[in-house]
Amino acid sequence: ENDENWMWFLSELHNLLETNIGNMPRLIFLSNRQNGIVDAVESNFPTAFHGFCLHHLSENFRKEFNNSVLVHLLWEAANALTVWEFETKLLEIEEMSPDAAFWVRRIPPHLWATSHFEGTRFGHLTANIVESLNSWILEASGLPVVQMMECIRRQLMTWFNERRETSMQWTSLLVPSAERHISEALERAHNYQVLRANEAEFEVISNEGTNIVDIRNRRCSCRGWQLCGLPCSHAVAALLSCRQNVHRFTESCFTVATYRKTYSQTIHPIPDRTLWQEMSQGSQNEGSGEDIVVNPPKTLRPLGQTRKKQTRREDRNRVKRVVHCSRCNQTGHFRTTCAAPI
Repeated sequence: ENDENWMWFLSELHNLLETNIGNMPRLIFLSNRQNGIVDAVESNFPTAFHGFCLHHLSENFRKEFNNSVLVHLLWEAANALTVWEFETKLLEIEEMSPDAAFWVRRIPPHLWATSHFEGTRFGHLTANIVESLNSWILEASGLPVVQMMECIRRQLMTWFNERRETSMQWTSLLVPSAERHISEALERAHNYQVLRANEAEFEVISNEGTNIVDIRNRRCSCRGWQLCGLPCSHAVAALLSCRQNVHRFTESCFTVATYRKTYSQTIHPIPDRTLWQEMSQGSQNEGSGEDIVVNPPKTLRPLGQTRKKQTRREDRNRVKRVVHCSRCNQTGHFRTTCAAPI
């Protein structure tokens, strides 16, 4: 992965989405804070919102300060829904370690903190869903390209089918995780006092304080409803007071119908490679009037497969010896892993 590869990949993604991008809301990217990704997103999707994966951010923070309490406070600051709560957590970090607070404040909060993020990411602070896929693809990535693609296709075909079958057993309006959120909010809402101002505005009083709920615009002063897409406990209390169906005030992405639609298309089986028919360039693009050629990004790396780097647990804290490359006369790598131009 390098700057040039990310620029190429995101430019291809932009070309793919370009025909429909006018009908989409502003896109949101979550990345692991690599400079190449940041520049490529700004260049190809200038109107998109870009956030940093908090898992990667917190790991860098942990390596720098090695304090679990500080890491916990960092996560609490990231999850804070209001600016006041965010600043309170930063002050707690500063009391423990001024250097840690300085480290955190150097990163613009709109790139990682929920209270400052300008887009709507429905509570997702990490790119864990991608990391779980990457951890599985790591084994497939060592195969030749055709076998690699077939391995990934078969796994995706299996996953799509499993999720289609699982969702057909759900009888609720919302997916299970959203149903659990609503159930927890219902339990808390029964202890709140609700005062109605008009047909849309409510004042909800709890032990934590007072919050203003606007059910017409789906907003609560705690900001939980508008940031996560699911009614918070204050909104649930207001909706119950006027006999509204709480489930109808959730974002469509949390419904079972949307989940089923996501996995409705089938990834079809493909016969053995010996039965594949080779197609000419002309027949591939027949009727398009032009040939479609997608070139890989340019690279100065020598030909051959990159070796995977694996570190044993007992070697992680061991002092590394300086190695020397006999090919480019530089230190830090061997001849077999040299990336200098030939």
